[in-house]
Amino acid sequence: MPAPKKSIQEHLKEIRSKGPLRRDAEVVSVDVKARTVELAFSSETTEVERWFGIEVLSHDPNSVRLNRLNDGGALLDNHDWDKQRGVVESARVDADRKGRAVVRFSRNPSAEELFVDIQDKIKRHVSVGYLVHSMKLSGERDGVDQYLVDDWEPYEISIVPIPFDTSVGIGRGAEIPQEEPTPPALDTGPIAQPTPTEEIGRELDTMKIKNVRNAAGDLVRAEVDDNDNIVKELEVIEKAGAAGQRGVDVERTRVRTINELAAKFGKAIPNADELARTAANEGTAPEEFQRTLLEAMDKRMAMPLADQAAGADIGLSENEVRQFSLLRVVRALTDPTDRTAQKAAEFEFSASRAAAEKAGKSGERFMIPTDVLRRSVYDRGNARAMNTGTGGAAAGDTGGFAVETNLLTGSFIDILRNRATIMKLGRVLGGLVGNIDVPKQSSGATGYWLGEDDDATETGIELGQLSMTPKTVAAFSEITRKLANQSSLDVEAMVRADLAIALALTIDKAGYYGSGTAHQPMGIANYTGINAQAFAAAGAPTYPELVGMETKIAQDNADVNSMIYVGEAGFRGHAKTTLKFAAAGSATLWEPGNQVNGYKTEITNQITAGDVFFGNFADLIIGMWGGLELTVDPFSGSKKGRLRLIAFQDVDFALRRVESFCLGRH
Repeated sequence: MPAPKKSIQEHLKEIRSKGPLRRDAEVVSVDVKARTVELAFSSETTEVERWFGIEVLSHDPNSVRLNRLNDGGALLDNHDWDKQRGVVESARVDADRKGRAVVRFSRNPSAEELFVDIQDKIKRHVSVGYLVHSMKLSGERDGVDQYLVDDWEPYEISIVPIPFDTSVGIGRGAEIPQEEPTPPALDTGPIAQPTPTEEIGRELDTMKIKNVRNAAGDLVRAEVDDNDNIVKELEVIEKAGAAGQRGVDVERTRVRTINELAAKFGKAIPNADELARTAANEGTAPEEFQRTLLEAMDKRMAMPLADQAAGADIGLSENEVRQFSLLRVVRALTDPTDRTAQKAAEFEFSASRAAAEKAGKSGERFMIPTDVLRRSVYDRGNARAMNTGTGGAAAGDTGGFAVETNLLTGSFIDILRNRATIMKLGRVLGGLVGNIDVPKQSSGATGYWLGEDDDATETGIELGQLSMTPKTVAAFSEITRKLANQSSLDVEAMVRADLAIALALTIDKAGYYGSGTAHQPMGIANYTGINAQAFAAAGAPTYPELVGMETKIAQDNADVNSMIYVGEAGFRGHAKTTLKFAAAGSATLWEPGNQVNGYKTEITNQITAGDVFFGNFADLIIGMWGGLELTVDPFSGSKKGRLRLIAFQDVDFALRRVESFCLGRH
């Protein structure tokens, strides 16, 4: 019967034990005066048939480690580490997904001889030596596995007289033998020695290495003693019996499942591909990778919203962010025929187009990039931001710090979050693009009592998902035409803050009461499955009723120490004047530290009179997409000489666990 196929991990071990691999390309151009040669050393379109299958090198910039080459990598003659003929000046991966480098030749006689041969086109073939760190199975052709190497490291470039012929396979080994000549010991050449975990050059060790059968009957490559007893197994060459093929199938299923999970949640977890690559290489089980995804999701949501939004930035410099003026935009949008205003706002409109393109928007509305929204209007690259309320304006500023700092502290995003209680309490997921799936834990592992020789039932975390799609919320603020013509930073800050506050209040209301229809997101109150507590009297919950809200959540195993009550001002007044118990000396419902029933309590008039929300708001996810869109309406308030600024923001809400919330009402 044919030998079972090897897993990716087994291939990687064999590749590392055999030594570095090589590929060929050609010289591109020669600069005789500078003694430099530009060459292409690799391409993604080139397929090489190795002993383990067909190999393709990914030329995604994140897949190629160029540090060694760019740190004075060696230019060699025919891969001989004792024949360094120059140095790599620079290496790069271009947009056409080819690896290119500029090399400079030494002036010693041997290098000069080689350089002349290149000028005369006698020697024009190039070969690159590289290490494989990670690869994945990408397909199969005529029964041969195809692998995409998605993490590799070129470490030397050689001029070779005879290229490695990819058409007929000259020089390739048949089964286990070394595919190419074993390179000299790494610690004697100009290239830095790889880490011990790469196991490069093991054939040169003094330890005796043989292919032998282990106790399980597997054919293994191992270090053995003088009596051929196995000291250490290096790799499994052939599994015993049909179990080997089952192992291959299990390995393929494991890797495929991990990659599918990474693809599904990649938009919500930016480094999902990197996490998947690590998990696949380290033999991580899919269930454990699910935990990794959940932890990565929680870490992202724990980041400040401004830091999350940075992923949607268009790359404006600090100076460009400081130059961006919302008032210039307002003046240009107010009168599209005003050439002076249009020219003055050229930079802002250019930034808007870039932001719209990154967010996948049509560009019909003006979009303020997240780069601008994340920065305070007074941030001048030092500690003196507008919330300090100290000092005058920086040199070159128009206007000082007369603006009310307790109202306008921080960036647009800071104001938006601070003014919306729902955004302070929930877990915000910012900088999103397109529809996303957010991972959630649907169930946990279960324990079992087992009898003799019974198998444990396979259990683990069940990973569910929340689908979030952008819902557009609009809010407006009005300013006078005269105010729009001001250039004061105070006015700039006030306009931004007014828009942020208007949006915050609209988002806040939807977070609690959004209908889920008519283009609205679903608010907590309208989710099916949340707990409910009936109040006997409208707007006057008793202490047992408030404790009942806590109990209902606890009975669903959803209670945590971070739960919070949220009510309106009338609830606070009631709680401050109502005793917990009728007995004399009883404390009021409202406790020291703005607490009720031992839990923090938030008060906002966004809550309908008589309603009280309670729950673990960490299970509320708030999605925020892209930058802020803006239009100017000069007509609605024209009789009063006002301009209406309308801001648009894409938002959605999702509950990870509906059992984490309870709504009390009459």
